[in-house]
Amino acid sequence: MNDSIRDILTTMGVEDVDQVLRSNSDIKIIKSHIRTYFSKEDGNAFVNFDFDKDYYKTNLRGTHQAVNCAHCIAIAKRLGIVREVIDNALVNVPFNGHFETLNKQPSIIFDVVENNTDMKNFTDCVYDYFGRKVQRSLCTPENLHPEPFKKLVIANTFYPELASIKQNVTIIFTDEALRDQYLETYNGIVKVFVMPFEKALKNALTNYSDYKIFIIGSKQLYSSSIDFIKNLR
Repeated sequence: MNDSIRDILTTMGVEDVDQVLRSNSDIKIIKSHIRTYFSKEDGNAFVNFDFDKDYYKTNLRGTHQAVNCAHCIAIAKRLGIVREVIDNALVNVPFNGHFETLNKQPSIIFDVVENNTDMKNFTDCVYDYFGRKVQRSLCTPENLHPEPFKKLVIANTFYPELASIKQNVTIIFTDEALRDQYLETYNGIVKVFVMPFEKALKNALTNYSDYKIFIIGSKQLYSSSIDFIKNLR
């Protein structure tokens, strides 16, 4: 079971999450039964979704999180957790590296990517929140961005789905092997560089301050990124 589900259940106050998940392993959530859309309230973006004839929303990023939340809601109902607690938990889940903003100016977003599904979820989030057609429900008419956001991805991992990000993107890989894997998949107009992680991040902060900066990699890199950014402040 993925980390987001564990984080959601923990925020709901569920103890011994692994045992609870084993006891409720029969719960299956059908993605097509969940309708999702975006909203923005008081400067915060939410994923809204309909599930089991009710409406919910979560602060977690990405429409895939609606499925994770629905799974947790089904478990919470079995456990007798009241709706107020469920609702409060869903909008206060810690990001823990799941498309988490580590720095606002310049914008630095970290996403833990450890398999191809993670990479697909990452690329979907980049498109949904920073793509050519920024979701109108996330913006008011006066602040709609007329052009795609410029994007910089610092990556110490690679899965083919990364090649789906093609517009206004520069990619810095942390080693040549990752760069070569990428170029075998997609060799086009995307600018691609190779440099060690700390040098890449320093370079990003200096030369790409007007970009949305994304870091993708392991949980270990997530911890290192938090420490590195703290030391820069």
